[in-house]
Amino acid sequence: MKTRILATLALAFSGVLFAQSSAEAPTVQQKLEKIIFPTVSFQNATIQQALEYLRVKSRDLDTISEAPAQKGVSFVVKMDGATPVPISLDLKNVPLIAALRYCTELAGMKYRVEAHAVMIASEFVEKPIPPAATPPPVVGNADQIIFPTVQFAGATIAEAAEYLRAKSRDLDPNKEGVNIVVKPGGPSVEIALDLRNIPFSHAISYIAELSGHQLTADAHAYILTPLKAE
Repeated sequence: MKTRILATLALAFSGVLFAQSSAEAPTVQQKLEKIIFPTVSFQNATIQQALEYLRVKSRDLDTISEAPAQKGVSFVVKMDGATPVPISLDLKNVPLIAALRYCTELAGMKYRVEAHAVMIASEFVEKPIPPAATPPPVVGNADQIIFPTVQFAGATIAEAAEYLRAKSRDLDPNKEGVNIVVKPGGPSVEIALDLRNIPFSHAISYIAELSGHQLTADAHAYILTPLKAE
């Protein structure tokens, strides 16, 4: 079956990229507040189009992150069957957090700031800002394996899981990587993601969230269990 992954993980170098101290690296919240957009203009844009614009421009306008891989803000969109309202905006000299707030409010969506990205959904059980979502479980050295980029467009859960599994072995100096078990019977969902500088555990957590799977872990593997049958 022809793969539907349109863009794949880009490796900046062949060796493993270990987690670095985040003491001096700006947080997602700080980036949202400090990155200033000279203009934000949409006319009947979808929430996906608006967020793609904010994502790309945030990398260009990020002057507080030193490392190129850390620049900008990533967004993860969970539609859950929602039909967002088209967005029309014409703003000047606004921080990213204001542009994000206006976009999500106009679309009838909500957002939640997390450690490595901003999650957008029609509803959250907890308050949108803060707290951040509960950190995902960690298996072995999963949090020390950092993916420079993770990009999917139209990937199945099986394709996404296999990709993370294989690349984690490439990035692991011992070539062991991280095990992933996908239980059968889940819904057919296409996964779209565009993340940078993301730990393995958070990448698989977003994949589970978008595909309708519960993420758990034991001593040997991450386990993805469908929340409901197909």
